[in-house]
This record gives sequence, C-alpha cells and structure tokens, in this order.
Amino acid sequence: MMDKFAFQARVYRFFWNSVDWLFPPECIGCGKEGVLICSDCWHGMVRASLNSCIFCGVQLPKRGVCARCEHLPHAIDELRYVAAYQDVMRTAIHRLKYERDLGIAIELANLLAQIVQATNWQIDLIMPVPLSEKRKAQRGYNQAALLAYPLSLQLHLPENTQGLVRVHETRSQVNLNFQERQENVQGAFSADPTIVKGKTILLVDDVFTTGATINAAAAALREAGCTRVYALTAAKALRRQVTIENTPAIDV
Repeated sequence: MMDKFAFQARVYRFFWNSVDWLFPPECIGCGKEGVLICSDCWHGMVRASLNSCIFCGVQLPKRGVCARCEHLPHAIDELRYVAAYQDVMRTAIHRLKYERDLGIAIELANLLAQIVQATNWQIDLIMPVPLSEKRKAQRGYNQAALLAYPLSLQLHLPENTQGLVRVHETRSQVNLNFQERQENVQGAFSADPTIVKGKTILLVDDVFTTGATINAAAAALREAGCTRVYALTAAKALRRQVTIENTPAIDV
C-alpha cells in the first residue's frame, strides 16, 4: 500500500509536470529550454565539498572542525549545503525568496534530498527556520517552508511548522557583522517540547551566512529537549575567496 508521503509526492510531481508541459521552463542561468537549472549551469556552481568544517562549511583538508569553530558554541550537530551563494544559485535563491518561485523550490528540494540520502542522519522531523509573524505577513510566505515541504515528500518524512516559532522580531541580518548577528537573534526562537522532545530535527533554510540564525533556532530546540539538530541549506554565503589544493574558489 502506498504511504501518504508517496501519494502526496506523486500528486505534487504530477501537478508540476503538468505545469512544465503547459509552460516549458527555461534554465535560470543560460535560458536553455526544458529545465530550470541545466546540467552545464549545475556543474558550473561552486558546490559544497565533504572536505569541510561540519559547523560552518569552510574548506578543510578533510571533514572536521575548523580552527574558528573549535572555540565557538554550536547548537547544531552538522551542516550541509548544496552550493555557494553566487551565480546561478544566487539567482535561484532570489527567485525563491522574493518571487515565491515554487518550481525553483522543488528543484532545490531535489538537491537537498540527494544530500540527506547520502548521509547517515536518522531524522524524525523536518522543520523550516521560521520567520516572524510580521515578516511573514509582509512577504506572504516563508521561503524556508517552500523548501521544507517538497523535501519532506521526497524523503517521506513529516514536516512540522508549529514546533518552532520566532518569538521576537529581529532586524535584518544584512550588513551585520558576526557578533552583531549573534546578538540580533539571541533568544529569538522558542520550541514546543511536546513536539520536539526526544526527536532528531532537520532544520531547513535557504542560505547559511554565519550560522547565527540556524544556531539560535537549534538552541531553542535543544532547550525544549530535542536530541540532535542537523542543518541543511540550499546555499552558503561567501565571505572571501581562496583556493586550496587546486580546488575551485570556495568560501572560508
């Protein structure tokens, strides 16, 4: 018998396949017809490497913890992301965040699902990082939730948007430095123990910059009794470019 996730996923795919048939997509990077992100543009992205810091994604000789993260508190157990926040990925995030592009959300959710399927994470709930009610009302939606729903269908895992809420309005993180970001989101979230206690949570967001927001959200989940928290984002914002051991330019 088909479970509810498989049924919902099939309906969801059928709907979007019908949309694509009626309105054929074009690659957001080069305009090629038939796909939203063509193989050439996908391979042109600066994709995440496993040889990186488990907390911030900085390139390392092998997967582990970087020197900076060794001295910082972390509420997440591990971070994974798809690609650097530049070029095609930057365009994809902007269309998701500011244009409510559900086709892009599905495309990115497919990539996120591939990452989770390659890990040994045992996840109980998928949760999008919540917006404040004011910001959500202004935008009309939460872009992280646009990713979390199709991801839950792909992974056959429940999504929950009630167990973690943003309880304090915070100013935009744009143009804030590391310390300011940490202070800005401190105590901004609250989690419901009746939903998250004893659970392993997959936190989903669009972009990881310094990790301040995701760690604040994860800290609230920990305080409510969550067992483990994994973080998954479509992109990771660049701070500066370096080249290590003939690898492409990456964020550090």
